[in-house]
Amino acid sequence: MSANSHETNVRCSCEAAKSFVDWYYRQINDTKSISSGYVNNHGAYDRAGHPPADICINGLVVATPQEWEALLKQQEHAPKQPDPNKRRVRYDVEGYNVHVINADYRFGASQKMLDLHSPTDGVRMMMALTVSGTVYFGTSKNAGDDYWEKQTFHDRFILVPNWDVLEKSGPKYGRRYLIMSHNYRAN
Repeated sequence: MSANSHETNVRCSCEAAKSFVDWYYRQINDTKSISSGYVNNHGAYDRAGHPPADICINGLVVATPQEWEALLKQQEHAPKQPDPNKRRVRYDVEGYNVHVINADYRFGASQKMLDLHSPTDGVRMMMALTVSGTVYFGTSKNAGDDYWEKQTFHDRFILVPNWDVLEKSGPKYGRRYLIMSHNYRAN
């Protein structure tokens, strides 16, 4: 790999990681769905026979992104808050790191995508993304106010290209990368 393609992969993976992290944790904090961010039920991966995303939450294997969303929903009810209208859970990202695992990821890609994008243009990347931060339970940052608690969390994602979005011409709407594997741990 030339130095120029290495620089392209580094730049593109950093941009993709920032975009993904911003979207994912904003969705969680706003109690919106995250299931569209996984390879499950995406045409190109379904047609290619890709298995569902591997999801492991605190050591528990979770079958679907919807099951993970249900677990996130349960977090809102623990501990109980005096005012049910206030947000009960907030994820604050403190840092993340991304590495390209495979600059020429092809699984599920159409011949059109393989012809259109080379391994050196930063589109066909498979990436490992680690995220760390703090999850807050409650409505105030002051200890004792509204039963405030906090835990550190670590997320590890394997991201792959979203061929369904990348194949569309014109402006790209939707997630450019999808979660193929997700490991979450909070303590």
